[in-house]
Amino acid sequence: MSKIEKQGKGKALEATQGLKNIMGRHILAIEQAFRDGNPTAWATSGTPVELLYAMDVQPMLPENSATMSAAQKLSKGFIELAEEEGFSYDLCSYFKTNVGAVLSDADMIEGGTRKPTFMLSSDVICDTHVDWFQTQAERMNVPHYTIDVPHIVSNTNQKQYNYYKKYVQEQLWEFLEFVEDITSHEIDMEKSKKVAKNSYVLGKLWQDIFELRKHEPSPLSTRDTFGGLFPLFTMPGLKAPIRLYKRMYREAQERIENGIGALENEKYRLMFEGIPFWHALKYFSTLETYGANIVYETYTYAFSKYMNPKVTKEMVLNKPIEAMSELMLSFWYIYDLDTRIKKFKETVDEWKIDGVVLHNNLSCRPNSCGMYDLKRHLQEDYDIPCLIITADMNDPRKFNEVQITNQIESFIEILERKKAH
Repeated sequence: MSKIEKQGKGKALEATQGLKNIMGRHILAIEQAFRDGNPTAWATSGTPVELLYAMDVQPMLPENSATMSAAQKLSKGFIELAEEEGFSYDLCSYFKTNVGAVLSDADMIEGGTRKPTFMLSSDVICDTHVDWFQTQAERMNVPHYTIDVPHIVSNTNQKQYNYYKKYVQEQLWEFLEFVEDITSHEIDMEKSKKVAKNSYVLGKLWQDIFELRKHEPSPLSTRDTFGGLFPLFTMPGLKAPIRLYKRMYREAQERIENGIGALENEKYRLMFEGIPFWHALKYFSTLETYGANIVYETYTYAFSKYMNPKVTKEMVLNKPIEAMSELMLSFWYIYDLDTRIKKFKETVDEWKIDGVVLHNNLSCRPNSCGMYDLKRHLQEDYDIPCLIITADMNDPRKFNEVQITNQIESFIEILERKKAH
């Protein structure tokens, strides 16, 4: 690596600092709901959190809380506590972090979560979400509703798709009845329109921010997007994150106008696939010291949600349940392998990607399924260098620092040689 000059780490947007205030508001809103005796709900990512806001139910997302634990180096203790309870070493580390945090009665700022009025889960991303909430609902003695979402594969015809959409819609209407039975809160259609509009605007703003990352050099890095995604699944439908995203967009646009990149010298443009390892984010900074900037992450982009061209703003406002069913059936992480390969190639071309880093996440098998096939196709069919890092999103015990450091250095050498030719 002596031939490759190192540089300083990337610089985050000043607006990104506002994320702390946004997440602080979210925690305060949860505490306020408990003080006032208002209904609360645990929800998994990929569920229609907007419906909770529309029915005056305060959402809490244990996945978000688990990442907070990992960032503060607390997840390992919570995970080991869950394993002492009999939960397997190989289970989802978000799940085990949550179990340990609840057992420890951890503060919310440490990643703890309050006992909810009810729980909402879905298998739109993975089956573990359902098993996790089913287990915790039984342990905490609270009602649990789950939404079953069929996965669209390459041979799904229109008739099957319409059947799936109707199936999901029926469950969403049933969920509204479920909430009303538990909380006595009826759906407020005027409020639901406002929530739907805010959610749509928020998702589109996030997509606009990603469009700015196409610029060379990119005005943003993972310092802005790894944290910036949280309002998308904790606070969709609220005004505060919209204002934050507008500030991020304006500042990124100003950087472009002034020829300023997130990195002082952007030599390589990377794409990252998978959930970040929240306990070791410094390794993304390591990439930056070699002039490698991650300009696109499928994970953070996926939560912008409103990518299906059939889901228009008018549909979101006037047929919200139908719109939500379409969105749940078209979420990035339920794409089949053929679709993922095509989407990756499109993204590589549009964002001018030099290489792809894939996280083979030991805690999230659905997220990692097909990753080696994906790597093979990208390298053999499109000559795109790929690096697979095997680690874990929340469990630092499954993170080999020496091995990953060596892998990163070798990958940079490959990118350098490719650039030279």
